[in-house]
Amino acid sequence: MKISVITVCFQAQKRIAETIESVKRQTHADVEYIIVDGGSNDGTMETIKKTLGDYPAKVVSEPDRGIYDAMNKGIALAEGNYIHFLNAGDVYHDAQVLEKAAAQIVQTGADIVYGDIVYLYTDGSRARRNYDRKCARQIYYLTGDCINHQAMLVKRKLFEKDLFDTSLKICADRDWMMKKSREKAVFHALGFPVCVYSYDGASVLQKDAYKREAALCIRKHYPLGYPVFAVFEFMRNNRVLAGMLHGVYRALYIRDKK
Repeated sequence: MKISVITVCFQAQKRIAETIESVKRQTHADVEYIIVDGGSNDGTMETIKKTLGDYPAKVVSEPDRGIYDAMNKGIALAEGNYIHFLNAGDVYHDAQVLEKAAAQIVQTGADIVYGDIVYLYTDGSRARRNYDRKCARQIYYLTGDCINHQAMLVKRKLFEKDLFDTSLKICADRDWMMKKSREKAVFHALGFPVCVYSYDGASVLQKDAYKREAALCIRKHYPLGYPVFAVFEFMRNNRVLAGMLHGVYRALYIRDKK
């Protein structure tokens, strides 16, 4: 089974090397590596070439229209049976991630498999985010959450019908997942961490845009469930209720600090 790993990056000279090294360490026998750079001018390309060495990879560097446009470009270059997105600055949790994921893909035949991620905060602390079976259900999206795309390996054929909607700047992955859920794609929870995700708080800085796009996705895919989404949004906008909701969230989804 060939797995295509796609790394999108822009001005990532300080972070790209560790991502590349984590791909090179994977023990899975058939990995296709694709790097899509957005036309960086900070030395990113020089670092990519130096770090790759003689490791085979497809590398593209040109201006794009945002992260989802870059991800679509990577998909167009991919030849693997499954695709995994590992962004610049993120790394695989361990060297056997793709090998273990491939084994469960063969066993289950799932269209989309997903594992846990480990949040790496700017202060160096970590927290493991658990994505279990309920995270693939409609109600999970209605609470305002979704599976992080770095946690998922996706059958490439699913992208032959639908790429990411580049009119969405923050939630195109959420939009795509909801559509595949409605189309009854088979999801499977791996039960182990896939990657260490660099959490820099960028989404917080785009909070208003995030809310607008998340609401748009719900109205588009689950219009009858929008009142449920609206209730959770109301709770998040109330300090006391938001604190309670966060406590429930941690109890359900934050396993440990590894």
